[in-house]
Amino acid sequence: MKKIKDAVLELKSRASLKLLGFQAGAIAAIGIVLALCYLIPLASAANESGASDYSDYSEAGMASQLNSFKAFIMLFGAMLGGGLKISGSGGGFGVSGEAHLALSLVSITAILAICAVNYFLVQKLNRGVRKGGWKSAALTSGLHALVLSLLFLIVSLFGKLSMEAMGFLTATISPRYAGVFFTILLTVFFSQFLATAPARGQSGTPLMNGVREAITLLVAVLVVFAVVGIIVALVSKDEDMPWSTSLLLIPLLGTLGSYLGALGFLGALAPNISGVASALEDFTGNDIPTSVLRIWDIADGKGAWLIALTVILVVAVAIRVGVQRTRTAGIDWQRVWQLPVISLVLWMLLAWLTSISIGGKISAEEMGEMSADISFGITWYSVIFLAIGAAIVSILAELLPLQVYRFAPGLLGLLAGKAAVDRWISGQSQAPASSNPAAPAAATPTTAMPVTTAEPATTAFAAAPASAAPAASEAPALQPASESSKKKAKAVGFSVLGVAVLVGLGFGAVAYLNSQRKPEAQVQQYLQLLADGKAEKAAEMVDPGIDNSSRVLLTDEALASAKQRLEVVDVKQESKGESSASIRATYSINGEQHERVFTVDRGDKEYGLLDTWDLNDPLLVPVKISTDQISKVTVGKAPVELQQDDSYFGESTAAYSGNFYVYPGIYNVTAPNTDYLQVDAQELRANHPDDLEAAVTLNTQVTDQLSDLALDAVHKFATACVTVPTNLNEGCPSELQDKELKSFSVKTQADGVTMEGMESFSSSETTFKYQRNKTEYMEYDEQEIDRSFNGTIEWIDGQPKVTVTGSSWW
Repeated sequence: MKKIKDAVLELKSRASLKLLGFQAGAIAAIGIVLALCYLIPLASAANESGASDYSDYSEAGMASQLNSFKAFIMLFGAMLGGGLKISGSGGGFGVSGEAHLALSLVSITAILAICAVNYFLVQKLNRGVRKGGWKSAALTSGLHALVLSLLFLIVSLFGKLSMEAMGFLTATISPRYAGVFFTILLTVFFSQFLATAPARGQSGTPLMNGVREAITLLVAVLVVFAVVGIIVALVSKDEDMPWSTSLLLIPLLGTLGSYLGALGFLGALAPNISGVASALEDFTGNDIPTSVLRIWDIADGKGAWLIALTVILVVAVAIRVGVQRTRTAGIDWQRVWQLPVISLVLWMLLAWLTSISIGGKISAEEMGEMSADISFGITWYSVIFLAIGAAIVSILAELLPLQVYRFAPGLLGLLAGKAAVDRWISGQSQAPASSNPAAPAAATPTTAMPVTTAEPATTAFAAAPASAAPAASEAPALQPASESSKKKAKAVGFSVLGVAVLVGLGFGAVAYLNSQRKPEAQVQQYLQLLADGKAEKAAEMVDPGIDNSSRVLLTDEALASAKQRLEVVDVKQESKGESSASIRATYSINGEQHERVFTVDRGDKEYGLLDTWDLNDPLLVPVKISTDQISKVTVGKAPVELQQDDSYFGESTAAYSGNFYVYPGIYNVTAPNTDYLQVDAQELRANHPDDLEAAVTLNTQVTDQLSDLALDAVHKFATACVTVPTNLNEGCPSELQDKELKSFSVKTQADGVTMEGMESFSSSETTFKYQRNKTEYMEYDEQEIDRSFNGTIEWIDGQPKVTVTGSSWW
């Protein structure tokens, strides 16, 4: 209790208040900068939306809210607290409900910046002096952390936004207050405690050395991969995207470095969607990732080159860590395990912090309460891979510094620093001496710096004093490599480099080829074949799966001669799983755009390395072609045989039709013209499989030659009616069907016919003269009658057969 009282009294001192002021100012500055990185692009986008001619009240209100001071405080608290809380309620159309959601987006950038700046401030203002024991340091650090966390918690309470949309929906958005409190509390406490806790002697314990090494590796991974990530993001930025959106990357640099670092160590990122959120996939498309993301899935496979960066980083950090360790004669396994174990713990914590998630509960009348959760982050096995990478670093740290010193001492100084290299050469510990005057000075070996003579000489060291604690394995004197050894090392090094280059080129080639074998590439290739008129190759990619009679138009002859074929507009991945993917393709026909979702399944690896994907869905449009007289038509340049239709009573008719499948496009459907029939070409528009059935009907028109043929038949029939014995034929005028006629003849032939459809006709009147034989009691005068004829036309293979069937009665 006395120590607590003394710590509280010390908190009121001028020095403590000064330190608190600087700490609060530094944390506020970090929060302000990061909040502006979010506020500027969001407010800019909201202002543009609110200024649009199509904006509504809610958009204008959003722009007003984002430009308010409350919005700034809200984002300030979100940066320090790792996210937002969203609560809403409303109703309409007879349904009402509530929603309580939480967005978790921890800024690793903010946490690292606060820790680094606070550590520097405490060291600077305390002049590097560590007072008292660790309990005193913990109490002081805890009080400072508590005061600052309460201060920023109070500030964040003013960052609550209230919004209303369309008159029936209200929502409030605020920072995660608990996140603000505990983030400031823990970051300030640990960074200040590390800066003020007394050092335990000159040589750090193996565990503390492991912590230092793990932090070194972690920071190196975050910094290197964050730089790579921001460069790639800026280079690949869409031209239409305003530059203000690039500010969003700054608060996420730590998260970006963590994600790319996990991928670089062959880990993966994956989503986790549960509850009613899984139903949102159909509406969000690519906005919610649905499959595991690995290093070779980035930038069309080009991200696989980050593995080379990972190898370089591992080697560089291993050399630096090795120089920080005390030099020994061989591998000291007692100090190897700490780095991977502590790295495992740190990456587990980082994986938890960098997980981006939104989740909560939604309740509605008659539907009850539903939970939803969407998260995205580093997978659990990625942490294992990162720990294995740390183990490799720890083992290489025991081996590489000596070899680098022997063959490239300048490189050793460049990577680890000249002062650290000098201490490593001398065999001294790298831990700084204790600043506590009461602490006894730890015994250190007294060694002399190496002296180089004209000849490559052995570097000599003076013996350590008897009071020095014996090393686990006394470090031998260092000797530069001989010229012959250097030559051999160069030969081996270039050989290894050559093999590495070949392996890298091979790996890069495989990654590039796999990037061309993405599931969307299969759809792109399939649609491009259709666009180029190569129907038969498209059918080899995807079997149409229909009977042969229905696929007669799925040929190059038909598709290549189409009036218009499809044009590929866009092909993009909608979702991707381990074994299948959904691809949304957009194509246009005559400027009209259509969309189709294809399913692609993963096939067996080709040569054990190359990805293969099998497209399942053919793009076929059902069509129907009909004619009223002709059985043979031509689609494009492809001849098609139609089947004769049956009447309602099962009898054959003169109409023909056929059902087929075609690839999307516009086709000209024609039929051969004859001397007697003429068919106008028609367009067959096949746009999309889900549209109404595409159909076309060819209507046949008769020519004047058919009328002439019918008139000629009438003339012949009329002549036969005044010729014995054909005058007795049925169909001739009844007056002429008589054996007792003295004379009969055609006075005037019909001068025209009227076609009644395709199968019948009637003629104009024919004038006949006839006279009966006189009898014993009667003598007949010559008489005239006018009769018209009608007839039928039978079509056989497009050729007419004209038959006069009879004459009129009067």
